[in-house]
Amino acid sequence: MSGDRCLQRRVQKLAFDRTIISSAVREMPRGYRFCQTAAFYRRKRPVNLVPKFLGKHRDCILRPCKANRVADLSVTLETVEALMGQRRRTIVFPAALERQFEEDTQERRCARLRVGLLVSAVLYNFFLIADWLLVPDVFRVATLLHLCLVTPWMLFAAWVMTRRPRPFVRECVAASVPLFIFLQIDYGFSVTTSESAAHYQYVIIPTLLYANVSLHRLAFRFARAVTAAVVICHAAVVLSASYIAGPVAAMILVQIAICAYITLVANYTMERDLRRAYLFSLRDRLRHSQSDAASKRDALTGLANRHHLDIELRRLWAAGGQPPTMVSVILMDIDHFKRLNDRYGHGAGDLCLKRMASILIAELGPASEGAVRYGGEEFLVVLPAVQLVDAMRIAERIRRSVEMATIPNEGPGLLGIVTASFGVAWASVGELTAAELIAIADTALYAAKRKGRNQVWPPLAAPSGASNIEQISFRDRA
Repeated sequence: MSGDRCLQRRVQKLAFDRTIISSAVREMPRGYRFCQTAAFYRRKRPVNLVPKFLGKHRDCILRPCKANRVADLSVTLETVEALMGQRRRTIVFPAALERQFEEDTQERRCARLRVGLLVSAVLYNFFLIADWLLVPDVFRVATLLHLCLVTPWMLFAAWVMTRRPRPFVRECVAASVPLFIFLQIDYGFSVTTSESAAHYQYVIIPTLLYANVSLHRLAFRFARAVTAAVVICHAAVVLSASYIAGPVAAMILVQIAICAYITLVANYTMERDLRRAYLFSLRDRLRHSQSDAASKRDALTGLANRHHLDIELRRLWAAGGQPPTMVSVILMDIDHFKRLNDRYGHGAGDLCLKRMASILIAELGPASEGAVRYGGEEFLVVLPAVQLVDAMRIAERIRRSVEMATIPNEGPGLLGIVTASFGVAWASVGELTAAELIAIADTALYAAKRKGRNQVWPPLAAPSGASNIEQISFRDRA
């Protein structure tokens, strides 16, 4: 009996869960229903949170270009989310976002056009069958135009796509291909005297599908211009044909106009969904970039943290013999920082650390990316391709800036202001490991503290030609 009750409760719970999931899906906006909804609620495996309405674009546009790095993105997450939050979906991006979109999709766009043009060059010549059957009197001219003008131009356009031209040039070349096809069709239609010529103009319809929807699929503004030009030119040709009756001409123009409108709507919808998919992809990349950057930064000072330091040191040492082959390290420690904390409180200590970080950024300039909060009141500066003497001069300049900041730190045996001690080390990448180089800098820092603090060790007076290891003895720790 208890087993039946347990089974009944499980069935009721399963039905309740299905009801909750179904109602949640119904409450979502239609365009934002997520794939794998059940997996999303069960949370038992990774879920694809890409909207279902993106369809085939999910596998092509959501993968960022291999050549693109997230760090190079010129748009912000706020810009992307503001654009996604607009009720009116548009295919027009702000200038910075449009540049980023072109940079990320240029390779795939050129590849798509190149393949489409090569396939079209073959399919287009099957239209010669229609020329032979419907307008045999212009078949020779049509063949000449096919093989000597339009097809070579299509092959040339495919070659241009391999050069990755600028977006405007790329789209202009792509738009010229269907224009040549339309002009060839209208020329044959205007000069023929065949009785079946009224049916020949229907090849305009598959060409519109080709230009706006299928293999070629122009960008919407170019598709709109090409379609308008085609409809106007074809209407002029049809109305000027004396062998087409008025009702037949009207029916032809209505069909062409309807086809043009439907293909343009399809083109606009596909481009809108493509750009919408790109916004989802870009938003995810920017969120990941922000999370990754936050994981490499110290929350208090804004400098890099140990995690970022490990990555950079591995990168420098993995370069091997490639430049830079030398690395200098400056290890900085705030003198008597514990007394400052005890006397003024931890809030004052945090402000002191922030001030030290701002001094490092100001003194190092572009090299401040190598400044790291090493731990507590210690800071580490990694200077690739910098000689020992230059690193000591940089450390001395930072020491003077710290002293000139006159941050109060009063107490017995103190100078009344915050000072810092520095240890400097230098080595070629192949001679020492990163850990050994930092250990030498730490030894130099300890020597600076033993010799009175508020100084750089080794001092600038030391012979510049001496080895870094000769100037610093590990016995200073004794």
